[in-house]
Amino acid sequence: MRLSKTAYYADFAVYGAVITAAVIITGWRSSVHDFSVWLLAVVGGVIIWTLMEYIIHRYVFHQMPVFSPMHGAHHEAPLAFIGTPTWLSLMVIFGAVFLPAWGLGSLNTASGLAVGFMAGFSWYGLVHHAIHHRKPRLIARRLIVASRRHAQHHYSSQPGNFGVTTSFWDRVFGTVLTTSVESSARTNYQS
Repeated sequence: MRLSKTAYYADFAVYGAVITAAVIITGWRSSVHDFSVWLLAVVGGVIIWTLMEYIIHRYVFHQMPVFSPMHGAHHEAPLAFIGTPTWLSLMVIFGAVFLPAWGLGSLNTASGLAVGFMAGFSWYGLVHHAIHHRKPRLIARRLIVASRRHAQHHYSSQPGNFGVTTSFWDRVFGTVLTTSVESSARTNYQS
């Protein structure tokens, strides 16, 4: 959905603060063993995020009638501030990642998985923003391959390249686009 500029950038501030606080609190209050387990859970959360990024983008944003028109607005106006409100994404992560992991395991593991998932989601937001807006320039300059891959997703007549932060799942599920982009000049998404 279209967001105000403030709502769009809120993810970067809120998730950055939550992740930083979780790292500090967990590192300060945990034993070396518990912190190591927590860090492994963080890595697991990031990996789970990359798969969910692919699944959400491929099936929810491109095939579900409720969400595909909203995502279509992003394809029509790639520079517009379109996204999920921070309060909603936090609730989804809490309800779909943290609570089930806590119910099945420990608070330590659930916290680590949720923080990893948030870190993956935050990285996705930053990468997607840098690809489309070419800012922050330091990051955008290092994302040339991701920018080209994502431009193919936006401008190819074939569906594919659903992964934004990684092409791993596109390779696993056979959705890598190998055709050239119709207009390589569109790579920076400037109208």
